Amino acid sequence: PPCRSAHHSRFSMSHASAPSFCAIDFGTSNSAIAVPAEGGGMRLVALEGEHTTMPTAVFYFVEGRHDADGPPRAFGRAAVAAYVVGADGRLMRSMKSILGSALVDQTTEVGEGYGVKYLDIITTYMRHLREKAQAAAGHEITQVVLGRPVYFVDEDPERDAQAEASLRTAANAVGFTDVSFQYEPIAAAFDYEQQTEREQ
Repeated sequence: PPCRSAHHSRFSMSHASAPSFCAIDFGTSNSAIAVPAEGGGMRLVALEGEHTTMPTAVFYFVEGRHDADGPPRAFGRAAVAAYVVGADGRLMRSMKSILGSALVDQTTEVGEGYGVKYLDIITTYMRHLREKAQAAAGHEITQVVLGRPVYFVDEDPERDAQAEASLRTAANAVGFTDVSFQYEPIAAAFDYEQQTEREQ
């Protein structure tokens, strides 16, 4: 689908016919992004230097100018490094594990009395991933396929549905207007199928 009108987008309208989708593996420990490759197929996006995976981590710094998402932040390896060197702030990891729990709508302090909802932390990280995907693709991306476990929450269909709904809410909030999900083991099977040369 075409990009929105030029005054809504930082990206060139020459890419209006380019595929407007990406795939995101929002993992408990690490995350990854794939965008359509020239000539077909998908390619992984370099997220930090040459690394095509990035720790699912956000560090909130106590000092610095706040923006719409709160205090200054670092993501991925930079977030972990800030924590390791003892920067004043708070490291948030394993955000995926709170999906489907009552914590998702609760607020946690990230420094100097400033509170952020756990879902907003996920949203902040998801926005960072979308920006990385768009930079790699060179145009606005409005569609996403998100990997998800078969069960976010074992033996609790209601909480499992809530977990998916929360992740969809975060994706919508950062500008993904068309959100689909794929079970992670099915995605792994598709990947394996592309590499095998005979029926198995």
